[in-house]
Amino acid sequence: MKNKQKYFLSEFLGSCFLVMIIVGSGLMAEQLTEHVAVRLIANTIATGAGLFVLITVFADISGAHFNPFVSIAMTYTGNLKRKLLPTYIIAQILGCLLGVGLANFFFEHEIYELSTKSRDGIYIFVSEIVATLGLILIIFGSMKSGKITVAASVGLYITAGYWFTSSTSFANPAVAIARTFTESFTGINYLNTPFYIIAEFLGMIIAIYLVKILFIKQN
Repeated sequence: MKNKQKYFLSEFLGSCFLVMIIVGSGLMAEQLTEHVAVRLIANTIATGAGLFVLITVFADISGAHFNPFVSIAMTYTGNLKRKLLPTYIIAQILGCLLGVGLANFFFEHEIYELSTKSRDGIYIFVSEIVATLGLILIIFGSMKSGKITVAASVGLYITAGYWFTSSTSFANPAVAIARTFTESFTGINYLNTPFYIIAEFLGMIIAIYLVKILFIKQN
């Protein structure tokens, strides 16, 4: 029971700080500049740096998933016990929801406000499939090299993902849900959120198939 509580707290705190970093840095950037590219650069650097630190800190406790689809992939590949999966997913979603509320509060917004930022289109849908697929492949491909390599690989991949995907590489359903509740350029309209989650799910399914071929030894 104590270990389960540690896992919950690790995933909850990591997810909370992750969304605070994503949304908070976006809100700060909006206050400082009108230039959209500069805003995205600021948001990108903060997110990549934050991911590196958070994964490094929490990896030895819970694995530092901070992402329901990463946890599901870990379960299907035998890296996470099935009975722990609900604990991880609940912690991640609740942590992300607290994180967006705190970030909004920091910058004098309503604690929870529905986003009006539209992110729709088949090109964005496909982009999010690829973003999630790539994230999971990179995690499994770097795991044997240790947590610092995983932290650096994930942080750098998401940093790149902000720029090479039209979806800006959410690659995380808990983050997508949380970002529905911020009226900033990091937000997502609630009508688009389900399509992001479906795309991420498809990316996860493809990634699990490829991970089993590439990185898991077959008997």
